[in-house]
Amino acid sequence: MHDGWPQSRPYLLSALGLWAFFLLTIALMAWGRQHGQFPAPALWGLALLPAASVALQFALAYRLIARQDEYIRAIIAKRMIAATGLTITVAVLVGVAMQFLGVPLVPMWLVYPVFWGAFGIVTPFIRTSRL
Repeated sequence: MHDGWPQSRPYLLSALGLWAFFLLTIALMAWGRQHGQFPAPALWGLALLPAASVALQFALAYRLIARQDEYIRAIIAKRMIAATGLTITVAVLVGVAMQFLGVPLVPMWLVYPVFWGAFGIVTPFIRTSRL
């Protein structure tokens, strides 16, 4: 069984499953809140579910990257740093725009998809471990 980067089938299947779980819990909470189906304590319990899926996703990614050689780890680290920088930049821009420019509120759970989108955007541009 091949479990190397980037074609790790177990990682891909678990990542897709965790994404589906993340989106399902967000949709369930939105539906339940809109229809008054869940009491406040239950919503707090449900709020832990998408956060847990994010934590598990990063733990699985970390474990997969840790199994790679130092060259691949360096490339992935550079991509993660670039994606984190883009995500924080977007979050600060949106936060300032919401506070000072009257832009409508943006749900903070969108930071997670923005991060992975940023990771996908920077990946083709960061192809070596060199600066």
